[in-house]
Amino acid sequence: MSKVDFFINSTNFIHAVDCDVMKAGGYHLNTIHMKKIFFLFVSGIILINSHAQTTDVIKITGTKFPFEIMQQWIDVYSKTYPAIHFELSKAIPSDSADLMIAAHGFRQGELKDNEVAIAINRYAQLPIANSNRSDLKTLQQKGFTQQDLKNIYFNAQQNKTDGLNEPVTIYRRDKNVCASRSFSENVTGKQLDVAGELVNGDDRALSNAVKNDVNGISYNNLGLIYNIKTRKVADSIAVIPIDLNENGKIDTDENIYATLDNVLDFLSTSTNNNIPQDNVNIVFNKNTISKNALNFLSWIITQGQQYNRSYGFLNLDETIIQQEQQQLIVLLKHINELTIKN
Repeated sequence: MSKVDFFINSTNFIHAVDCDVMKAGGYHLNTIHMKKIFFLFVSGIILINSHAQTTDVIKITGTKFPFEIMQQWIDVYSKTYPAIHFELSKAIPSDSADLMIAAHGFRQGELKDNEVAIAINRYAQLPIANSNRSDLKTLQQKGFTQQDLKNIYFNAQQNKTDGLNEPVTIYRRDKNVCASRSFSENVTGKQLDVAGELVNGDDRALSNAVKNDVNGISYNNLGLIYNIKTRKVADSIAVIPIDLNENGKIDTDENIYATLDNVLDFLSTSTNNNIPQDNVNIVFNKNTISKNALNFLSWIITQGQQYNRSYGFLNLDETIIQQEQQQLIVLLKHINELTIKN
């Protein structure tokens, strides 16, 4: 039965009941009263349908490199909650998205008053070079100190360090892009542009630029440096280790880059912060977010954490999970209050 048929049949039914009741003489209802009841009934149906249409589809956009794990979360979640549908695309305008992925931290006052950021997992970035670079062995024995990272990536006049005497081409993305901003803020404490050749495209374009240039050097996240299936460094690129203890060489306990799992194991247990790391966050409007979207986020930061490692991400710390869960509980209460008011 169509909605139109439903409304017509409902009208006929109510009018018939009105006539029968009046004939029976049991009640003093008339057609006008019944039409008022019908109007309220139909209005309720329309409101319910409208609410369902705005909450049953969760639109997600933003930084692209977490899209693969986001799709995994969606696929698993949808098996349990098939009535909830998702749209995940870079083509979704930010002003019409329910959830925005942002893979960087936020300075105080950067978010609008109605915006909230929830951390969903963590990621790390490493320096990379072309695997055929002539001085690669020397670079991997020496590694990059924090000062090396500043000189090579952020000093336009001095884009090399001692031991890096071969030609260098640094590839970068715009400073406002999430991963580039995070890399800059981790290394320099500021939101600066990397001093190098600007690459168009997403984060995969950085790795591709290095693969196609024997002198190329750049940076990227673990999921795009390593093959997530073989867990080994992707073809044609190599990791330049970070000298964690700043002693001018890569010691045995610092040589953690053979596989993706080696790196993740180290980062999961170490307190050393010299390897750039950051949260992947979800930003949304606290006044328009749906209960379905909040429940999905709650699932991600609890049950969804088990999928992080497969895609090269790190789990949130337990303390962060508890904080974010508490924030989601407060937001759910806020949405309930808004619903009652409206």
